[in-house]
Amino acid sequence: MKRQFFTVVIPALNEEKYLPMLLNDLVKQTFKDFGVIVVDGKSDDATVERAQKYSNKFPSFAIITSKKRNVSYQRNMGAKRAKGVWVIFMDADDRLPKCFLEGVKYRLSESGADCFTTYCKADTKKGSDSSLASFINLSMEVSKLLESPTALGALIGVSKKAFNKSGGFDEKVGFAEDSDYVRNLFKKGAKFMLFKDPRYIYSLRRYRRDGKLKYFTKTAKLHLKNFAGMEINQLKEYPMGGASLEKKDLNGLTTLFQGMKTALKRPKILKKIKEYLSSMEGDY
Repeated sequence: MKRQFFTVVIPALNEEKYLPMLLNDLVKQTFKDFGVIVVDGKSDDATVERAQKYSNKFPSFAIITSKKRNVSYQRNMGAKRAKGVWVIFMDADDRLPKCFLEGVKYRLSESGADCFTTYCKADTKKGSDSSLASFINLSMEVSKLLESPTALGALIGVSKKAFNKSGGFDEKVGFAEDSDYVRNLFKKGAKFMLFKDPRYIYSLRRYRRDGKLKYFTKTAKLHLKNFAGMEINQLKEYPMGGASLEKKDLNGLTTLFQGMKTALKRPKILKKIKEYLSSMEGDY
């Protein structure tokens, strides 16, 4: 595979419906110096067959099969094959505006970043969905200010050089493996950037499948435990994590919220939140 600026790595498992839409978005990108690697976890549907239709639409394109259904393992497989100066990990149900890669390239030229993510937008124009996306963006801002950066696995970029030094994603972590990876990079001295634009479109299908409140409550508890450094058993409903969740030790939620409340009293963080909310008025 020829050297490229970006390699987009997409772990997939039974994504015959969504993966072609993302691949179509990538075909339409205004910036063309990139390759695509789909890492399939032995899907039971037509994911691979539909992906194969795009084999001649990119400067380089590969579909590789993972022996494990494990999102971290699949990401690591794809990154090892990547020839780009930058590796961008995406979920198969993401969507992209046509200028996304061009915009990211511009941000990288200014930032000196080693790894990054961007703000997201909801996949509908419903107010509740937009509010949820805004909450995610704000959470990433707060985490960055607390020097404990987080990112969704839906969109994480890392230089190939930094990835090689990092050792990759921890394949034993089944919940919040994305944030775990970003924090480990940060602890090792990598410069992390959160770009406000361009924005990718984040699929909320898991929220819809489980019901927004149910899913949000379940994941919020786990993310709070993760933030507080408490031990978490892996999430049962996360098949690519290859793990299970024993629903115990979740009674500390009140204590965790109190800890977050204390952290949010910091003047610098409150100022950032106010700035964020002012800039996001049109998003609600």
